[in-house]
This record gives sequence, structure tokens and C-alpha cells, in this order.
Amino acid sequence: MSEEKTITEAMKKLRIVEKRMEGNSELIQRYSSMLNTEKPYFESEDRQTKEVKSLIKANQDLMVEYLDLKQKIEYTNLYTTVEIEGKKYSVSELLIIKRVLAKKMLQTFNSLNENAAESRRSRSFAGGVDAGGNRPQVVRLYKEEDKMASLKKWQYLYDNITTRLETINAMSPLLSLPPVQQS
Repeated sequence: MSEEKTITEAMKKLRIVEKRMEGNSELIQRYSSMLNTEKPYFESEDRQTKEVKSLIKANQDLMVEYLDLKQKIEYTNLYTTVEIEGKKYSVSELLIIKRVLAKKMLQTFNSLNENAAESRRSRSFAGGVDAGGNRPQVVRLYKEEDKMASLKKWQYLYDNITTRLETINAMSPLLSLPPVQQS
């Protein structure tokens, strides 16, 4: 059904299919009704009705093509692996890391800070000292160098994924799904 050879080609084809479906939908809207005083866009109401049905059928066929391509892309992403920093990832994993998890991990390590303790100290000790005349000290329960190393690691991975995916998508052959076994 499809002639795409790489992930990049298939992704471009998906966008083309979407645009064709949108264009067909606009024509369906234009042609699917008329006033009884209007002349049909086509030579007769019957011919215009057939055109609308044809456009609907075209979108149904495009939907099947889209799903086929999308499945092949996802299958390829599951079985294509990439090594980054000595660790193997599937393209699918890299996409999840890039879209969601790297940001969550950056948020996790950026959460290592003294803000909550500083806020409690300023609310609880408005005069700056406790009942015994001592100024409470904020105690850091993490190592700053570990935090910074983790932030650097996750930022590097996030940045590296984008670059690697562009290359992988352009070079990776699109895999066909194995036939479904009927039971």
C-alpha cells in the first residue's frame, strides 16, 4: 500500500494524507447540501450526490492508509534501537523520554532546593529567632554536586535525543508489521 522507505518519508506522507482528508472534508461540506433554488455544482443532483459519496470513500481509504503508515512507524520505533551514553534505547523509548520523562526528571532535580525550608523559617520565625534566641538554620538533605550532575545528564540526554532522532528517522527503514495470526 505504501512506498515509503524510511520513517521520515512515512511521517511526511502522514501529513500529506491529513491535508488530503481536510481538503476532501471541505469539498464534502460544500457539495453535501444545496438550496432547492440553486443549480448543482455538478450537472445534476444525482451526480453531485455521487461526488459526495466518492469523497467520503476517498477519506475512508485515506484513513486506512494513515493507520497502516502509523502502525509501521510505531512498529519500527519499537524495534529500532539506539545507543546513547552506553545505554540502548528503542526509538519509542526515546520519544517518550523526550516528550515527557526528561522534563519530569529535570523537574525532579530542580525540586532539590531550600525554598520550602526557607519559606517555613520566614513564616514561623518572623523575628528571625526561635524562643531560645537561636536563628534556625536550613539543613540541605542532598548534595548540590549530585543535583547538578543529574541535571546535566538529563539535559544532555534531552538535547541529544532530538539530534539522534532526526538522523535515525532519515536512515531507518520502515518495517512492515508481521502478519496477524488468525485463531
